[in-house]
Amino acid sequence: MMPPAVELTVSKVREALWHAEARPEAPGPTRLLGTLFHQTVAGLLAGPQAWDAVLDRDSLDDVPALVRHAYERHFGPCLSAEESKLQENGAELLATWEALKNFCGWLSRLLEAANKQGWLESRDWLVPEKPIAREFHRPGWRAPVRLLGRADCVLRDPGSGRLLLVELKLGSGPDAVHLGQAALYQALLDPSADIALVRFQPELVERLVAAQELKEAREHLLELAARLAGVAPPAPPSTEIYEELGKKLIRTLDTYGLQASLAGAPVVGPAVVRFTLLPGRGVTVNRIIARAADLGVRLGVTAPLIQVEDNRLVADLERPDRQVVDFSRIEEALREPDPLQGSAHVPLGVDLDNRVGAFSLADADSPHLLVAGTTGSGKTEWLRSAVAALLLSNTPETLRLVLIDPKFSSFQELDGSPYLWHPQALVYPAEQALTDQLDRLIEEMQARFVRFREEGGDDLAGWRARTGRPLPRLICIIDEFADLMADRRTGRAFEDRVARLGAKARAAGIHLVLATQHPDRTTVTGRLQANLPVRVCFRTATWQQSMVALKQRGAERLLGKGDLLFSFKGTLRRYQAALLGEEDRRRIFRKGIG
Repeated sequence: MMPPAVELTVSKVREALWHAEARPEAPGPTRLLGTLFHQTVAGLLAGPQAWDAVLDRDSLDDVPALVRHAYERHFGPCLSAEESKLQENGAELLATWEALKNFCGWLSRLLEAANKQGWLESRDWLVPEKPIAREFHRPGWRAPVRLLGRADCVLRDPGSGRLLLVELKLGSGPDAVHLGQAALYQALLDPSADIALVRFQPELVERLVAAQELKEAREHLLELAARLAGVAPPAPPSTEIYEELGKKLIRTLDTYGLQASLAGAPVVGPAVVRFTLLPGRGVTVNRIIARAADLGVRLGVTAPLIQVEDNRLVADLERPDRQVVDFSRIEEALREPDPLQGSAHVPLGVDLDNRVGAFSLADADSPHLLVAGTTGSGKTEWLRSAVAALLLSNTPETLRLVLIDPKFSSFQELDGSPYLWHPQALVYPAEQALTDQLDRLIEEMQARFVRFREEGGDDLAGWRARTGRPLPRLICIIDEFADLMADRRTGRAFEDRVARLGAKARAAGIHLVLATQHPDRTTVTGRLQANLPVRVCFRTATWQQSMVALKQRGAERLLGKGDLLFSFKGTLRRYQAALLGEEDRRRIFRKGIG
């Protein structure tokens, strides 16, 4: 699913081109005079005091009359309004007036030529200050870019319809900047249009550029626009700093008598750099793993996560230039909502190969999920981004939510959403009993099984396919359940309900996502663990909590802020969660709310 376009003005691209030329744009009064020049030009080209207010078909060559008109009706009144700002700029002011006189001569010749061609009979042969906009997208961009600008002047041949884009420049400047700006206007207006660059100071200079000459330049400019809009993929980082980090890791291991070498190039993910290690003769894997904390201190980074993955010993070191993964990376990977089946895919984030990963709650092996992580680890932000992705991939006919929000802040923007299962499905435990919501889900599960038996279909997907009717998948998300488990009576009741739903609810299209900051054995009991086969684990406070959440150590070594481990079918994969910004969150969560 494509995220909305990011808007960018041609002026912003022009500023970047000036910067690339190491020549700042004109400041203060000089810029003001440029504005007055273009205002006068626009007034002479169209409007109640345009050229035809003083010239007719028989006097198109009367340049002095046009000059007087330009001063009396346009430039003079503008100068009077800005007099205080221009008192110390006499020389620049005179140069601007000379440029306007050159423009009047140019316009006179243009009118004469247009008259000979019969163009003056057409109302739209000349359009000044034409606002233009167009949306662009290229492979690899996370979102389209909507470019907006205002072309100085567009000439149109009434006979052929061919366009000429005219850029009117007051003075000298880098040709690359002026031509680049014109090429962008050309891309916005019509790539087949030719371009005329006309400069009026210190003397009149005209340059005509054929459309085909700018094809390659246009693509480079669009890539520049994508970078300025923040939608282009990041430039591949220089590997030198990571190669040096790898060498430093090997040298540090050697100081502890642990000889090892690097196997292959480092793998650079958004948050970490992964090095594959080959232990030297006589060096065991466990001896290297045991030195993780010491290595972190010596290398000046968070203690690295060192583990065996796919029969290789890998060490994940914190990137010195850690990157943020924007939610747009997730959004562009989503599919358009299927009106019948919807989607049960839950995105995880971006892996070390910079690919978006996801799993499906509809899979028989991953119907329910445990999410764990300490304060500041990114757990709640991940839950929000998962909800956002599900909303974008579904309609209220294919997805409904029950949200348990003990913090009163995780999902409050979904209050009143058509995606809530019922009006009280945004639950604050201090106000509603959580077990009542689970009982309601159990009743719905039983009712659905009766419906499936009567109408055909072994599970929700099968029933939908057989009947051709939508029935919403129900996902219950509990942002914190530790308080429930702290009380033996309520904890046992909670476990009983989770066990019933965990055993059968997937076929009915009902799923549980349970989250906690305290993944200890008191909170995540063996009975709960048995019903939550999929784990998303952020940084934990201790290795013991990591053992509960993942059945192995490692989560205590995570970096926080969305760095996570995903455990599924005995495998462990590392991801960087996407950041769902406040603006995107409001846009998505408030969808459908009147």
